[in-house]
Amino acid sequence: MGLLSNIIAIPLGFIMKLIYAGVGNYGIAIILFTLFTRLILLPVSYKQQKNSARLQLINPKLAKLREKYKDQPEKLQLETTKLYQDENINPYSSCLTSFIPLILLWGVLAVVYKPMTYILGYDEAVIQEAKSIVISISDDPQATTKSLNKNSMREELLIMDRLLQNPEAFSACIQDGRIEFVEDGEEESVQKLSAITEVNFVPEVQEFASTFTIGGTNLSETPSTKPSENSSVFLFLLPILSGLMQLILTIYMQRMQKKKNPDMPDMGGMNIMLYGMPLFSVPAGVGFYWLCSAVFSFIQTVALYAWFNDERVEKIGEIEREKAKQQKRRPSMMQMMLEQQEEMMRQQNGGSPAKLSGGPANRVRYSDDDGERKLSRSEMEEYNTAVIREARRRMAEKYGETEENSAPPANNKKKKK
Repeated sequence: MGLLSNIIAIPLGFIMKLIYAGVGNYGIAIILFTLFTRLILLPVSYKQQKNSARLQLINPKLAKLREKYKDQPEKLQLETTKLYQDENINPYSSCLTSFIPLILLWGVLAVVYKPMTYILGYDEAVIQEAKSIVISISDDPQATTKSLNKNSMREELLIMDRLLQNPEAFSACIQDGRIEFVEDGEEESVQKLSAITEVNFVPEVQEFASTFTIGGTNLSETPSTKPSENSSVFLFLLPILSGLMQLILTIYMQRMQKKKNPDMPDMGGMNIMLYGMPLFSVPAGVGFYWLCSAVFSFIQTVALYAWFNDERVEKIGEIEREKAKQQKRRPSMMQMMLEQQEEMMRQQNGGSPAKLSGGPANRVRYSDDDGERKLSRSEMEEYNTAVIREARRRMAEKYGETEENSAPPANNKKKKK
Protein backbone atom coordinates (compact mmCIF):
# COMPACT_ATOMS: atom_id res chain seq x y z
CA MET A 1 0.00 0.00 0.00
CA GLY A 2 3.04 2.20 0.23
CA LEU A 3 5.05 3.82 2.99
CA LEU A 4 2.81 6.90 3.26
CA SER A 5 -0.40 4.90 3.64
CA ASN A 6 1.19 2.67 6.28
CA ILE A 7 2.38 5.71 8.26
CA ILE A 8 -1.16 7.12 8.25
CA ALA A 9 -2.69 3.70 8.90
CA ILE A 10 -0.77 3.14 12.17
CA PRO A 11 -2.63 5.78 14.23
CA LEU A 12 -5.91 5.09 12.41
CA GLY A 13 -5.47 1.37 13.08
CA PHE A 14 -4.93 2.09 16.76
CA ILE A 15 -8.20 4.06 16.83
CA MET A 16 -10.01 1.30 14.94
CA LYS A 17 -8.65 -1.24 17.44
CA LEU A 18 -9.97 0.83 20.35
CA ILE A 19 -13.40 1.15 18.71
CA TYR A 20 -13.53 -2.60 18.01
CA ALA A 21 -12.51 -3.39 21.59
CA GLY A 22 -15.35 -1.20 22.81
CA VAL A 23 -18.16 -2.52 20.60
CA GLY A 24 -16.97 -6.08 19.91
CA ASN A 25 -18.33 -6.14 16.35
CA TYR A 26 -16.32 -5.30 13.25
CA GLY A 27 -19.32 -4.08 11.24
CA ILE A 28 -20.38 -1.60 13.93
CA ALA A 29 -16.71 -0.62 14.37
CA ILE A 30 -16.55 0.30 10.65
CA ILE A 31 -19.62 2.55 11.04
CA LEU A 32 -18.13 4.38 14.03
CA PHE A 33 -14.67 4.49 12.43
CA THR A 34 -16.11 6.01 9.25
CA LEU A 35 -17.96 8.60 11.30
CA PHE A 36 -14.71 9.41 13.11
CA THR A 37 -12.79 9.93 9.85
CA ARG A 38 -15.56 12.19 8.50
CA LEU A 39 -15.33 14.30 11.66
CA ILE A 40 -11.57 14.59 11.15
CA LEU A 41 -12.17 15.87 7.63
CA LEU A 42 -15.01 18.22 8.65
CA PRO A 43 -12.75 21.31 9.06
CA VAL A 44 -11.25 20.64 5.62
CA SER A 45 -14.68 20.16 4.06
CA TYR A 46 -15.95 23.30 5.81
CA LYS A 47 -13.08 25.39 4.44
CA GLN A 48 -13.50 23.95 0.94
CA GLN A 49 -17.24 24.67 0.93
CA LYS A 50 -16.73 28.17 2.29
CA ASN A 51 -14.11 29.02 -0.33
CA SER A 52 -16.21 27.48 -3.10
CA ALA A 53 -19.31 29.43 -2.04
CA ARG A 54 -17.40 32.72 -1.98
CA LEU A 55 -15.87 32.03 -5.40
CA GLN A 56 -19.33 31.37 -6.80
CA LEU A 57 -20.55 34.64 -5.27
CA ILE A 58 -17.92 36.72 -7.10
CA ASN A 59 -18.39 34.88 -10.41
CA PRO A 60 -20.40 37.82 -11.86
CA LYS A 61 -17.48 40.17 -11.11
CA LEU A 62 -15.04 37.73 -12.69
CA ALA A 63 -17.26 37.44 -15.77
CA LYS A 64 -17.28 41.24 -16.16
CA LEU A 65 -13.49 41.33 -15.94
CA ARG A 66 -13.16 38.62 -18.58
CA GLU A 67 -15.47 40.51 -20.89
CA LYS A 68 -13.79 43.87 -20.26
CA TYR A 69 -10.23 42.62 -20.72
CA LYS A 70 -10.80 39.74 -23.13
CA ASP A 71 -8.11 41.13 -25.44
CA GLN A 72 -5.69 42.06 -22.65
CA PRO A 73 -4.62 38.84 -20.85
CA GLU A 74 -1.96 40.57 -18.74
CA LYS A 75 -4.39 43.23 -17.56
CA LEU A 76 -7.02 40.53 -16.88
CA GLN A 77 -4.55 38.65 -14.69
CA LEU A 78 -3.72 41.79 -12.74
CA GLU A 79 -7.35 42.77 -12.21
CA THR A 80 -8.32 39.21 -11.23
CA THR A 81 -5.53 39.10 -8.66
CA LYS A 82 -6.69 42.45 -7.31
CA LEU A 83 -10.25 41.16 -6.95
CA TYR A 84 -9.08 38.09 -5.03
CA GLN A 85 -6.99 40.31 -2.74
CA ASP A 86 -9.85 42.73 -2.12
CA GLU A 87 -12.19 39.81 -1.32
CA ASN A 88 -9.47 38.06 0.76
CA ILE A 89 -9.93 34.84 -1.25
CA ASN A 90 -7.27 32.29 -2.07
CA PRO A 91 -8.48 30.63 -5.29
CA TYR A 92 -6.04 27.73 -4.86
CA SER A 93 -6.89 26.76 -1.27
CA SER A 94 -9.53 24.24 -2.38
CA CYS A 95 -7.02 22.53 -4.65
CA LEU A 96 -4.46 22.21 -1.87
CA THR A 97 -6.90 20.93 0.77
CA SER A 98 -8.43 18.40 -1.64
CA PHE A 99 -5.28 16.28 -1.32
CA ILE A 100 -5.82 15.75 2.41
CA PRO A 101 -8.91 13.46 2.04
CA LEU A 102 -7.11 11.46 -0.67
CA ILE A 103 -4.08 10.90 1.54
CA LEU A 104 -6.28 9.96 4.49
CA LEU A 105 -8.29 7.58 2.27
CA TRP A 106 -5.25 5.39 1.64
CA GLY A 107 -4.67 5.05 5.36
CA VAL A 108 -8.33 4.19 5.97
CA LEU A 109 -8.31 1.53 3.23
CA ALA A 110 -5.14 0.01 4.69
CA VAL A 111 -6.94 -0.39 8.02
CA VAL A 112 -10.01 -1.95 6.38
CA TYR A 113 -7.97 -4.27 4.14
CA LYS A 114 -5.60 -5.45 6.90
CA PRO A 115 -7.59 -6.35 10.03
CA MET A 116 -5.00 -8.92 11.15
CA THR A 117 -2.30 -6.25 11.23
CA TYR A 118 -4.21 -3.31 12.68
CA ILE A 119 -6.89 -5.04 14.79
CA LEU A 120 -5.30 -8.31 15.94
CA GLY A 121 -1.79 -6.82 15.97
CA TYR A 122 0.09 -9.57 14.08
CA ASP A 123 3.45 -8.60 12.58
CA GLU A 124 4.52 -9.20 8.98
CA ALA A 125 6.32 -12.49 9.78
CA VAL A 126 3.10 -14.07 11.12
CA ILE A 127 1.11 -12.90 8.08
CA GLN A 128 3.67 -14.30 5.64
CA GLU A 129 3.76 -17.71 7.36
CA ALA A 130 -0.06 -17.81 7.37
CA LYS A 131 0.07 -17.05 3.64
CA SER A 132 2.47 -19.96 3.10
CA ILE A 133 0.12 -22.30 4.99
CA VAL A 134 -2.81 -21.21 2.79
CA ILE A 135 -0.76 -22.09 -0.31
CA SER A 136 0.40 -25.45 1.05
CA ILE A 137 -3.08 -26.72 2.04
CA SER A 138 -4.80 -25.63 -1.17
CA ASP A 139 -5.67 -28.09 -3.94
CA ASP A 140 -3.90 -25.94 -6.53
CA PRO A 141 -0.89 -24.19 -4.92
CA GLN A 142 0.10 -22.41 -8.12
CA ALA A 143 -3.35 -20.90 -8.65
CA THR A 144 -3.56 -19.92 -4.97
CA THR A 145 -0.13 -18.26 -5.10
CA LYS A 146 -1.14 -16.37 -8.22
CA SER A 147 -4.42 -15.27 -6.63
CA LEU A 148 -2.72 -14.03 -3.44
CA ASN A 149 -0.05 -12.14 -5.38
CA LYS A 150 -2.64 -10.60 -7.68
CA ASN A 151 -4.74 -9.47 -4.71
CA SER A 152 -1.87 -8.59 -2.37
CA MET A 153 -3.78 -5.54 -1.16
CA ARG A 154 -6.43 -7.74 0.45
CA GLU A 155 -4.45 -10.89 1.14
CA GLU A 156 -5.28 -10.81 4.87
CA LEU A 157 -8.99 -11.05 4.11
CA LEU A 158 -8.29 -13.98 1.75
CA ILE A 159 -6.15 -15.70 4.40
CA MET A 160 -8.92 -15.35 6.94
CA ASP A 161 -11.45 -16.72 4.47
CA ARG A 162 -9.27 -19.80 3.69
CA LEU A 163 -8.67 -20.43 7.40
CA LEU A 164 -12.41 -20.47 8.09
CA GLN A 165 -12.92 -22.95 5.25
CA ASN A 166 -10.31 -25.42 6.59
CA PRO A 167 -9.27 -24.62 10.19
CA GLU A 168 -8.18 -28.24 10.92
CA ALA A 169 -5.53 -28.30 8.19
CA PHE A 170 -4.34 -24.86 9.23
CA SER A 171 -3.96 -25.97 12.86
CA ALA A 172 -2.14 -29.19 11.83
CA CYS A 173 0.53 -27.22 9.95
CA ILE A 174 1.10 -24.95 12.94
CA GLN A 175 1.38 -27.90 15.30
CA ASP A 176 3.92 -29.63 13.03
CA GLY A 177 5.92 -26.42 12.90
CA ARG A 178 6.61 -26.82 9.21
CA ILE A 179 4.94 -26.98 5.79
CA GLU A 180 5.87 -28.92 2.66
CA PHE A 181 5.66 -27.71 -0.94
CA VAL A 182 5.74 -29.73 -4.16
CA GLU A 183 5.94 -27.67 -7.35
CA ASP A 184 5.60 -29.15 -10.86
CA GLY A 185 6.62 -32.64 -9.77
CA GLU A 186 9.90 -31.46 -8.28
CA GLU A 187 11.29 -32.52 -4.94
CA GLU A 188 9.54 -31.41 -1.80
CA SER A 189 10.69 -28.21 -0.15
CA VAL A 190 10.20 -27.68 3.57
CA GLN A 191 9.59 -24.36 5.30
CA LYS A 192 9.88 -24.15 9.06
CA LEU A 193 7.34 -22.09 10.97
CA SER A 194 8.41 -19.97 13.93
CA ALA A 195 6.53 -16.68 14.27
CA ILE A 196 3.03 -18.14 13.85
CA THR A 197 3.68 -20.88 16.41
CA GLU A 198 4.27 -18.29 19.11
CA VAL A 199 0.73 -16.85 18.85
CA ASN A 200 -2.68 -18.46 19.27
CA PHE A 201 -3.40 -17.77 15.61
CA VAL A 202 -6.29 -20.05 14.62
CA PRO A 203 -8.54 -19.55 17.69
CA GLU A 204 -7.95 -15.78 17.67
CA VAL A 205 -8.77 -15.43 13.98
CA GLN A 206 -11.86 -17.64 14.35
CA GLU A 207 -13.10 -15.55 17.27
CA PHE A 208 -12.45 -12.34 15.34
CA ALA A 209 -14.18 -13.74 12.24
CA SER A 210 -17.31 -14.47 14.29
CA THR A 211 -17.61 -10.69 14.87
CA PHE A 212 -16.60 -9.79 11.28
CA THR A 213 -20.26 -9.43 10.36
CA ILE A 214 -23.06 -6.94 9.99
CA GLY A 215 -26.64 -8.16 10.07
CA GLY A 216 -25.55 -11.77 9.56
CA THR A 217 -23.39 -10.91 6.50
CA ASN A 218 -19.76 -12.06 6.57
CA LEU A 219 -17.72 -8.98 5.62
CA SER A 220 -14.73 -11.09 4.56
CA GLU A 221 -16.70 -12.57 1.65
CA THR A 222 -16.66 -11.03 -1.81
CA PRO A 223 -20.03 -10.16 -3.38
CA SER A 224 -20.83 -12.00 -6.61
CA THR A 225 -23.48 -11.85 -9.30
CA LYS A 226 -23.91 -15.58 -8.69
CA PRO A 227 -24.27 -15.82 -4.90
CA SER A 228 -24.09 -19.17 -3.16
CA GLU A 229 -26.92 -20.67 -1.15
CA ASN A 230 -25.34 -19.56 2.13
CA SER A 231 -24.79 -15.96 1.00
CA SER A 232 -27.07 -13.32 2.47
CA VAL A 233 -29.22 -10.95 0.43
CA PHE A 234 -27.36 -7.96 1.89
CA LEU A 235 -24.05 -9.32 0.54
CA PHE A 236 -25.53 -9.27 -2.97
CA LEU A 237 -27.12 -5.82 -2.50
CA LEU A 238 -24.07 -4.20 -0.85
CA PRO A 239 -22.23 -3.13 -4.04
CA ILE A 240 -25.51 -1.96 -5.60
CA LEU A 241 -26.39 0.15 -2.55
CA SER A 242 -22.87 1.54 -2.38
CA GLY A 243 -22.87 2.51 -6.06
CA LEU A 244 -26.36 4.00 -5.82
CA MET A 245 -25.39 6.12 -2.82
CA GLN A 246 -22.32 7.43 -4.63
CA LEU A 247 -24.51 8.27 -7.63
CA ILE A 248 -27.01 10.19 -5.47
CA LEU A 249 -24.17 12.14 -3.82
CA THR A 250 -22.62 13.04 -7.19
CA ILE A 251 -25.91 14.16 -8.76
CA TYR A 252 -26.79 16.27 -5.72
CA MET A 253 -23.42 18.05 -5.73
CA GLN A 254 -23.65 18.74 -9.47
CA ARG A 255 -27.15 20.16 -9.18
CA MET A 256 -26.21 22.45 -6.29
CA GLN A 257 -23.08 23.71 -8.07
CA LYS A 258 -25.05 24.24 -11.28
CA LYS A 259 -27.72 26.14 -9.34
CA LYS A 260 -25.16 28.55 -7.88
CA ASN A 261 -23.07 28.74 -11.05
CA PRO A 262 -25.19 28.19 -14.21
CA ASP A 263 -22.15 28.68 -16.47
CA MET A 264 -20.35 25.71 -14.93
CA PRO A 265 -19.79 22.93 -17.50
CA ASP A 266 -21.36 19.53 -16.85
CA MET A 267 -19.04 16.78 -15.67
CA GLY A 268 -20.98 14.29 -17.77
CA GLY A 269 -19.53 10.80 -17.78
CA MET A 270 -16.43 11.90 -15.84
CA ASN A 271 -18.12 10.97 -12.55
CA ILE A 272 -19.00 7.45 -13.63
CA MET A 273 -16.01 6.13 -11.66
CA LEU A 274 -17.29 7.71 -8.44
CA TYR A 275 -20.35 5.50 -8.33
CA GLY A 276 -18.98 2.69 -10.48
CA MET A 277 -15.88 1.96 -8.39
CA PRO A 278 -17.73 0.10 -5.60
CA LEU A 279 -19.22 -2.29 -8.20
CA PHE A 280 -15.83 -3.92 -8.73
CA SER A 281 -15.14 -7.22 -7.02
CA VAL A 282 -13.93 -6.29 -3.54
CA PRO A 283 -14.53 -7.82 -0.10
CA ALA A 284 -17.79 -6.86 1.55
CA GLY A 285 -15.92 -5.10 4.38
CA VAL A 286 -14.47 -2.57 1.93
CA GLY A 287 -17.81 -2.14 0.15
CA PHE A 288 -19.51 -1.58 3.50
CA TYR A 289 -16.98 1.13 4.34
CA TRP A 290 -17.69 2.84 0.98
CA LEU A 291 -21.41 2.68 1.69
CA CYS A 292 -21.01 4.21 5.16
CA SER A 293 -18.64 6.85 3.81
CA ALA A 294 -21.08 7.82 1.03
CA VAL A 295 -23.98 8.10 3.49
CA PHE A 296 -22.04 10.32 5.92
CA SER A 297 -20.64 12.39 3.02
CA PHE A 298 -24.14 12.99 1.70
CA ILE A 299 -25.42 14.12 5.11
CA GLN A 300 -22.39 16.40 5.55
CA THR A 301 -22.73 17.87 2.04
CA VAL A 302 -26.43 18.66 2.50
CA ALA A 303 -25.70 20.31 5.85
CA LEU A 304 -22.84 22.44 4.46
CA TYR A 305 -24.87 23.63 1.46
CA ALA A 306 -27.72 24.57 3.81
CA TRP A 307 -25.32 26.41 6.13
CA PHE A 308 -23.57 28.40 3.39
CA ASN A 309 -26.65 30.10 1.96
CA ASP A 310 -26.33 33.32 -0.04
CA GLU A 311 -27.10 35.57 2.92
CA ARG A 312 -24.50 33.97 5.19
CA VAL A 313 -21.88 33.90 2.42
CA GLU A 314 -22.46 37.63 1.78
CA LYS A 315 -21.93 38.39 5.47
CA ILE A 316 -18.76 36.30 5.47
CA GLY A 317 -17.62 38.21 2.39
CA GLU A 318 -18.11 41.57 4.16
CA ILE A 319 -16.06 40.36 7.12
CA GLU A 320 -13.27 39.07 4.87
CA ARG A 321 -13.21 42.31 2.84
CA GLU A 322 -12.87 44.30 6.05
CA LYS A 323 -10.01 42.03 7.14
CA ALA A 324 -8.29 42.62 3.82
CA LYS A 325 -8.49 46.38 4.35
CA GLN A 326 -7.22 46.29 7.92
CA GLN A 327 -4.39 43.87 7.37
CA LYS A 328 -1.15 45.65 6.57
CA ARG A 329 1.01 42.65 5.99
CA ARG A 330 3.96 42.65 3.65
CA PRO A 331 2.85 41.68 0.14
CA SER A 332 3.99 38.46 -1.45
CA MET A 333 6.70 38.44 -4.09
CA MET A 334 4.12 37.57 -6.75
CA GLN A 335 1.94 40.51 -5.71
CA MET A 336 4.90 42.91 -5.85
CA MET A 337 5.90 41.66 -9.29
CA LEU A 338 2.35 42.06 -10.58
CA GLU A 339 2.09 45.57 -9.21
CA GLN A 340 5.44 46.52 -10.74
CA GLN A 341 4.26 45.18 -14.05
CA GLU A 342 1.02 47.13 -13.75
CA GLU A 343 2.90 50.36 -12.96
CA MET A 344 5.19 49.86 -15.95
CA MET A 345 2.22 49.23 -18.22
CA ARG A 346 0.48 52.35 -16.90
CA GLN A 347 3.48 54.57 -17.50
CA GLN A 348 4.20 53.10 -20.92
CA ASN A 349 0.58 53.49 -21.99
CA GLY A 350 0.42 56.99 -20.57
CA GLY A 351 2.46 58.47 -23.40
CA SER A 352 5.63 58.02 -25.35
CA PRO A 353 8.86 59.15 -23.73
CA ALA A 354 10.41 62.47 -24.56
CA LYS A 355 12.52 62.42 -27.68
CA LEU A 356 16.13 62.03 -26.80
CA SER A 357 18.99 63.67 -28.57
CA GLY A 358 22.04 61.87 -29.74
CA GLY A 359 24.03 60.82 -32.72
CA PRO A 360 23.61 57.75 -34.79
CA ALA A 361 26.17 55.80 -32.80
CA ASN A 362 24.90 52.64 -31.04
CA ARG A 363 21.36 53.38 -32.25
CA VAL A 364 18.94 50.69 -33.40
CA ARG A 365 16.29 51.97 -35.80
CA TYR A 366 13.14 50.22 -36.95
CA SER A 367 10.76 50.91 -39.77
CA ASP A 368 8.05 53.33 -38.63
CA ASP A 369 4.90 54.15 -40.54
CA ASP A 370 4.37 57.61 -39.06
CA GLY A 371 7.99 58.67 -39.53
CA GLU A 372 8.69 59.20 -35.81
CA ARG A 373 12.20 58.16 -34.92
CA LYS A 374 12.76 55.16 -32.67
CA LEU A 375 14.87 54.99 -29.52
CA SER A 376 18.30 53.44 -29.67
CA ARG A 377 18.99 50.33 -27.61
CA SER A 378 20.87 52.30 -24.94
CA GLU A 379 18.11 54.91 -24.78
CA MET A 380 15.46 52.21 -24.39
CA GLU A 381 17.45 50.59 -21.55
CA GLU A 382 17.72 53.94 -19.79
CA TYR A 383 14.00 54.55 -20.22
CA ASN A 384 13.02 51.08 -18.87
CA THR A 385 15.36 51.57 -15.89
CA ALA A 386 13.67 54.86 -15.10
CA VAL A 387 10.22 53.25 -15.33
CA ILE A 388 11.23 50.42 -13.00
CA ARG A 389 12.79 52.88 -10.53
CA GLU A 390 9.60 54.94 -10.48
CA ALA A 391 7.48 51.78 -9.97
CA ARG A 392 9.67 50.69 -7.07
CA ARG A 393 9.47 54.17 -5.54
CA ARG A 394 5.68 54.04 -5.63
CA MET A 395 5.68 50.58 -4.04
CA ALA A 396 8.09 51.77 -1.33
CA GLU A 397 5.65 54.57 -0.50
CA LYS A 398 2.70 52.18 -0.57
CA TYR A 399 4.22 49.50 1.72
CA GLY A 400 6.34 51.76 3.92
CA GLU A 401 9.70 50.46 2.73
CA THR A 402 12.82 52.55 2.39
CA GLU A 403 13.76 53.52 -1.12
CA GLU A 404 17.18 51.89 -0.65
CA ASN A 405 15.55 48.49 -0.01
CA SER A 406 13.25 48.76 -3.00
CA ALA A 407 15.67 50.34 -5.45
CA PRO A 408 17.07 48.20 -8.25
CA PRO A 409 20.73 47.20 -8.09
CA ALA A 410 23.14 49.73 -9.45
CA ASN A 411 24.54 49.24 -12.90
CA ASN A 412 28.19 48.40 -12.37
CA LYS A 413 29.08 48.18 -16.03
CA LYS A 414 32.05 50.35 -16.89
CA LYS A 415 31.58 52.82 -19.66
CA LYS A 416 33.82 52.51 -22.60
CA LYS A 417 36.21 55.37 -23.09
